[in-house]
Amino acid sequence: MNAIVLRADASASQGTGHVMRCLALALALRERGVTPVMASAECPEALVERVLSAGVKVARLGEEVGTAEDAAATLRIAGEEGAEWVLTDGYRFGLDYQRALRGAGVKLALIDDFAHLERYAADLLLNQNSHAREEDYPGVERLLLGPRYALLRPEFVRALGERTVEVRGGRADRLLVTMGGSDPGNATTRIIEALCELRDGPSETRVIVGAANPHRSAVDAAASRLAGCRVLDPVSDMVPMLEWADLAVCAGGSTLWEMGAFGVPVACVILAENQAPIVADLERRGMVCNLGWDRDLEAASCSAALEALLEDGDLRGRMGAVGSRLVDGAGAGRVAAALVEGS
Repeated sequence: MNAIVLRADASASQGTGHVMRCLALALALRERGVTPVMASAECPEALVERVLSAGVKVARLGEEVGTAEDAAATLRIAGEEGAEWVLTDGYRFGLDYQRALRGAGVKLALIDDFAHLERYAADLLLNQNSHAREEDYPGVERLLLGPRYALLRPEFVRALGERTVEVRGGRADRLLVTMGGSDPGNATTRIIEALCELRDGPSETRVIVGAANPHRSAVDAAASRLAGCRVLDPVSDMVPMLEWADLAVCAGGSTLWEMGAFGVPVACVILAENQAPIVADLERRGMVCNLGWDRDLEAASCSAALEALLEDGDLRGRMGAVGSRLVDGAGAGRVAAALVEGS
């Protein structure tokens, strides 16, 4: 394999997770001599710059996402780049789209989270989530299922190789809040409001506001009322944040696998339908505390749940241990190897 086209989009409504995990895979493929090209029809300029700064080429599409015209444009890019594979990550690339790509002679890989289609047409399908089941994907030639294939970027992998994962006991004093690249329902503000209700909150709270978050002014206003709270712009390296945090509050997307790898106990907010089964399964396994849907968040119930986690070091230790057992950090390399071997 000489090149691969990674077809993914990002926006305030759908978040940035699809592009970011494709970036993790792109970097792992580049380490194996493959040229990755990110093809996007929707992507904030700040995220485009993030991808470019990592040394990955970006091709901009002007077609409506998931249409026949989108498929044709993606195939043109694949032809120009000499790409044998196209990988799609998103929920608007339906069966007709998939058949159009495969029918043109390229190999097709898909990233999926919750088996949203009745049938798939793919040479390879990745579902990195712990609830993934083989029977959900009839007709797919090769499946990569579970957190063994979680797509972590190289900075996470390097850091994991240099540290021993452990969760500090006693009361948690350092809390990290991050809802990913976007937060359309403004869960961040409601979490900060819940923290304001605590009699004895964390000594330090760091709140990361994503590049596609439309609620920065509301977050800043809420944070000004919480002692020890700092609001941060998007960070290029999350590793120091994960190493700092005693506890995190985050959305139910790919960030969970980063938290898990570093043994960070998590209180989780569901922002989208595809996140619901992920969070439910990780709650059952004991890795996360499920705070529920963003639209249903209430200060009183969130405060009670967060207070219990802040106080109980043994519980946080068990949660962190589950995460570090599930995610070893080598997933992107395994997926890249599967693609290269399948070329």
